[in-house]
Amino acid sequence: MKPGFARRWVGPGIGVLLLAYLIWRMPWLEVLKTLAQVRLAWWILALGMSGFGIGLRSLRLHWVLGTQGSLFNVWRSVSLGSLAGLVLPAGGGEMVKLRVLMKSQGLNLLHAGAGVGLDRVLDLTGLVFGLALLSGLQGLPGSVGILLRGLGVLLVIGGIFLLLSLSRGRAVLARLSSRVGHLPWLAKRIEELWRVVDEAEHLRQTRTWVRLLLFQAFITSFEVLATSIGLKALPLTVLLPGWAGLQVLMFSTIGFALPLLPGAAGSLQVAYIAALRPWGVTIPQALAFSLLAHLGLLLVFLGHGGAALLLHAETRSSGEAGLS
Repeated sequence: MKPGFARRWVGPGIGVLLLAYLIWRMPWLEVLKTLAQVRLAWWILALGMSGFGIGLRSLRLHWVLGTQGSLFNVWRSVSLGSLAGLVLPAGGGEMVKLRVLMKSQGLNLLHAGAGVGLDRVLDLTGLVFGLALLSGLQGLPGSVGILLRGLGVLLVIGGIFLLLSLSRGRAVLARLSSRVGHLPWLAKRIEELWRVVDEAEHLRQTRTWVRLLLFQAFITSFEVLATSIGLKALPLTVLLPGWAGLQVLMFSTIGFALPLLPGAAGSLQVAYIAALRPWGVTIPQALAFSLLAHLGLLLVFLGHGGAALLLHAETRSSGEAGLS
């Protein structure tokens, strides 16, 4: 067996099994009856808020990069990355976002990669704080609770390592550079890392981190509100607690991040069911909501991605016409 076989096929294989189980074992007639009762006004409102959320994430990445280049180009990279994520499994959308960002902003791989990586860390920061708040509101169940708390600890450790790298990176790289002068290829790599650290000077300022963390808190709160509004799109037979939007968002974020099938098919449905079942929501209703939410997500990504492709084509055509 080739070394990359497990990494490439185990995730999609699990995703296919999940999808097959959902197709063959779920009460689809009841699901369709539930979907027939959709309240379109609430769903469309949640859809619009989710679309606005793409703009918020684009602005956050723009700030992470030090507001270099055009916000429009950053939005294009985020939109095209989200669009590509619908067809490419295992983080392929992030690779497309990275490539578009490098080409449109004129960044090298290290700088663009560091920016995209830090942007994802902010997403994970929102997830950690959300899980911490959720565990305070209600006890997370057994093994699931242990798993999520363990994930939170790992993310906190990763965040501390990142902060240390930003604050002490220049001193460490300076010492390394003085010791590897006899290895030109390694010295060149260290020089590139030094350049990235220098370009991230704004990230060593306390006010920048305060702004980014406050903005991340706003983004997470905004998405919780959008999820809570989305939950009103179906007439559920149980009364959900006030923090239902938070729990559904946290579980769906984890489900969408799993590198299984393109567009998180299967894993996202399981995540929504796992989030709603503890309150007594029936499986048909939970599955119906997952399909409705997933459809909304697809429409948002298709809308932003299609607009990014169209606007880029028009901008390029206008530029060519101007040159002629």
